[in-house]
Amino acid sequence: MKKKNIKNKKSYARLVGLIFLVAIAVSFVFHQYYTTDVLNKGKEIKVSHIKQKKLFKIAPKEEIMSNNVLRCEPSNISSNKNRLAGKYSLNQFLIKRNIEKLVGNKPMKNMVGEIASRNLETASYLVAIAKHESNLGKFSPKKDGKDCFNYWGFRGSYNKTKSGYSCFDSPEQAVSVVGNRIQRLNEIENINTPEEMLVWKCGSSCAGHNPSDVKRWKENVDYYYKKINS
Repeated sequence: MKKKNIKNKKSYARLVGLIFLVAIAVSFVFHQYYTTDVLNKGKEIKVSHIKQKKLFKIAPKEEIMSNNVLRCEPSNISSNKNRLAGKYSLNQFLIKRNIEKLVGNKPMKNMVGEIASRNLETASYLVAIAKHESNLGKFSPKKDGKDCFNYWGFRGSYNKTKSGYSCFDSPEQAVSVVGNRIQRLNEIENINTPEEMLVWKCGSSCAGHNPSDVKRWKENVDYYYKKINS
């Protein structure tokens, strides 16, 4: 009888021990799962928060020529110069500040935003040429007493004045038409220096122009082009 009781006690002890071990194992597994789940959720929230904060900074853009019309398209370039500062790339933002300093309160101040949104070469020549041709709009064509927003001596077919200059309806139209022409000279006809840009003043040849005027035009455009980019 005593042997039977001892045997029962040993079996009971083993059962209790087994239950205890199972309980510990279940508790450990639950703890590991719960901790990992919480940590993973925390990581997801953290990553999502970081992505949301950085998203607006990385949106590089470049202007391209297509069917003689300019449009903006996304670019895969991710260098610092293409990071956005508002609606402008970093370089455009810096150029915009230089243009604002140069233009001051002259009439061209109403065009600064539009000009700065162009590519850097186009923006620089828009300002440098206008500085020489009209002192940034101070001396420019008028039609029926109204400003034509033509600060570059541009002669086109649109709404001509009696002297043959294009009279634009708005600063935006002026920057678009003249900017497209300058950009075409840069990108399609490979005119990339102030000296080459003399075609703006002379046309196909400067032979019939006053040499001192030609020299002054080139020097002034070169000076202000560099000033904007400094």
